[in-house]
Amino acid sequence: MPPDLKKRAMVLECEWQSCGQTRNRMDAFLLHVNEHVDLLLPEGVTAENYKNFEITPFKEELPCHWTGCSFSTTEGEVTLIRHLYFHAYHAKIKWWAKQEQSKHNFGECILGNTTRNLIPDLPEGFVCYWPDCQFYTDNAEHFYRHADNHGLIEDPVIVRGKETYPCCWEGCDSVTKTKYKLAEHLRSHTQEKRFACAECGSLFSNRAKFIDHIARQIAVELQNYQCSHCSKIFASERLLRDHMRHHVNHYKCPHCDMTCTNPSMLKAHIKWKHDDERPFECQLCEHRCKSLSALRKHHATHTPGNLIMCDEEGCEYTSYRLTTMRRHMMRCHTNEKRRPYICHVCGMQYSCGATLTRHLKVKHKFKWPSGHSRFRYKKHEDGSYRLQTVRYESLELTEQILKEKQLQQQQQQETANRSETDNSNSSSQGTEVGIRYDANCELVLECDDGETVMSKTRPEEASEKTVDGGEDFRLETVVVIPDSLVSSEAEQTAVPDSYYVVYE
Repeated sequence: MPPDLKKRAMVLECEWQSCGQTRNRMDAFLLHVNEHVDLLLPEGVTAENYKNFEITPFKEELPCHWTGCSFSTTEGEVTLIRHLYFHAYHAKIKWWAKQEQSKHNFGECILGNTTRNLIPDLPEGFVCYWPDCQFYTDNAEHFYRHADNHGLIEDPVIVRGKETYPCCWEGCDSVTKTKYKLAEHLRSHTQEKRFACAECGSLFSNRAKFIDHIARQIAVELQNYQCSHCSKIFASERLLRDHMRHHVNHYKCPHCDMTCTNPSMLKAHIKWKHDDERPFECQLCEHRCKSLSALRKHHATHTPGNLIMCDEEGCEYTSYRLTTMRRHMMRCHTNEKRRPYICHVCGMQYSCGATLTRHLKVKHKFKWPSGHSRFRYKKHEDGSYRLQTVRYESLELTEQILKEKQLQQQQQQETANRSETDNSNSSSQGTEVGIRYDANCELVLECDDGETVMSKTRPEEASEKTVDGGEDFRLETVVVIPDSLVSSEAEQTAVPDSYYVVYE
């Protein structure tokens, strides 16, 4: 808890099925929430011991009964329990944020309260990656406090006569000057959010970001800065720019062409696409899985009954659950529903992304890009979804990729020319790629022989390009040029979309 809030009595209200009970301490609040958890579990299993049991997922869809929450799951009771515990944590950080609003005499959030109890998608359990630590929990509060303790009890390492505190989290080599800074740094690994708006429910990693959320709000009708990628609207160009960073890929997979916006996405991609480790073993057969949720889904294959197949002609969808099949039929094959998924090549319309994906693969022979496991669809202004044909990458990442490709070309050229004369070898050692900006602030990549390999194209022009139906689909890449590389004159008139270039 922030130091200036420690002396204030908390008021944490349980909103599960309009319970209404309150507690003034987080530990007491969690004990109360456990009473609701007990009722979700089979007889004889409680919130204290459910990890010791292998719980067969409930066959029906389980809804969340927290007021204002629309979450539901078909993955079983444990997923719902993890979600419920996060509601408890969410209630705490909303209380903290409310105190900050009162302290600074800020106005109310104007975004409305319809989303105040909607919480983000959660990982499949909270896992600590500190060396020799096997801690795992479904309780967000317990996980965050556990990670704090690693930072606060870590012994210092003396470097040049000064105490330092290295981060031992798997894959991290950061070093801090104090144990408190280490505990703060660990939140970048746990993704802990410290404040949440009591009105709209939005989560923030620190107090400054929450205060910025309140202070910068203006009337909705005055918010006229729209993101061209997802159509969200913002009150200022600065907020739009901050938002658009979340669409830009900064990290590249070392094994394929996949690029990601943040390290956690890259880690998940490597785990699922390139890591062969399968630590979760089925007790009924020799099958092994990469995650607990995948193991739970596999367990369904051992339940009595036949596999249910979709009756729709041409559809290969199957399920072991009748409720899942009914939901599939409603989403994909009900004529009464609108068909928002549109093929950008021939205009065919579908009710769900899965059927459009099948159409693109069968009719137009598309394959998803290297490193991807599916197609992605972008929502347009008319409410329809079409294939996303552009990805956004940072300039630094683009330079890295181009240098890697240049090195590969040099190596291939040297191998091909080993048997040629010295004169031939000297002329084929590869070309240097230089980066410059012309008078119009356009990014140009130029070989030393003068050949241009990249030039600027506005994103609206790139998004209009279609892919030949006879060729495999692949993403065009949009490179985002940092503001610091744009002249002050151009910056006054430019919108974020003008800082893009496209290369094949």
